[in-house]
This record gives sequence, C-alpha cells and structure tokens, in this order.
Amino acid sequence: MTAAHTVPVTSSGATIAISASLPATYDAAGYGATTITYTAIGDVSDHGAHGVTAAITKFTPVDTATVNKVKGSKDYGAKTLKIANIAGDAGQVILKAASESTAHYSVCITYTDTEKHYLDVLVSKYEYNDGSVDSVREINCVLELCRAPVIVAAS
Repeated sequence: MTAAHTVPVTSSGATIAISASLPATYDAAGYGATTITYTAIGDVSDHGAHGVTAAITKFTPVDTATVNKVKGSKDYGAKTLKIANIAGDAGQVILKAASESTAHYSVCITYTDTEKHYLDVLVSKYEYNDGSVDSVREINCVLELCRAPVIVAAS
C-alpha cells in the first residue's frame, strides 16, 4: 500500500541502503525483519527511477488491418544511481562487491515522510565517471530490479 500524498514531495533527505541479506518473504514483513541489516550508501546525488514497464505485443490481422495490442511480460526496470566516488564508504564497498557477484541484494529507500521502498536487485554496473576539470569523481551504478517494489506507507 502506498501513502496517498496530498501535496508534491521532493526526494531531498531520502536515503538508500543495501544489504547482502535477503528476506524470508518478499513482502513488508520479510523486508522489515530485524535480521536484515542495511548499510547506507553515502553521497548519492541522483536516486534514478524505478517502477514497472509492460511489454506490448501487437498483432495485425490482414482482414481488418487493425492493430490489436496485448499486455505482455512485466519488467521492473533498472535504477541508475549517481554517487560521489568515496572508496571508504561502506555502502559503496558493498555495491562494488555486488557488481562482481551473481547474488541478489536487498535495497531499502527511505523517504523523509518515512515511506519505504524495498527492492530485490542485481547490481549490473559499477562504473567510474571521472568527468571534467570541475566535476566530482562519481560512480554510475545500476540496480536491476528483479521483483515488484514492496512499498510500505508512511507511518
């Protein structure tokens, strides 16, 4: 269940954290279990987007020449993070290790209104972005979502 916002909200103050532990069940209770320890990922400047995209299958019969559309498979997409490159940040250390692993990881995004989004992810990219003379050295990291996000409403 998602919180019904009545005014626009920003991502300012939102945090993102990662864990190598997986929930016993992929629901709010499983992700919220005290046995899962999340490590904050520091200095994230852009959390990216996450959600679902459904494939659309098209079929056009010759006799009607009308395109029929059917909703197909769902893809929960990829979340691209932009992070200041801080090699000693514990969350970034986990992300880097996850990029070399085939294992799934748990991610928790906590918004300032206390709404939480829990994600089951594979880390498919951990790329250094050195930029130009006045740029902060960054990491581009891609989290591939493997299941529907579990959203826990603000309390």
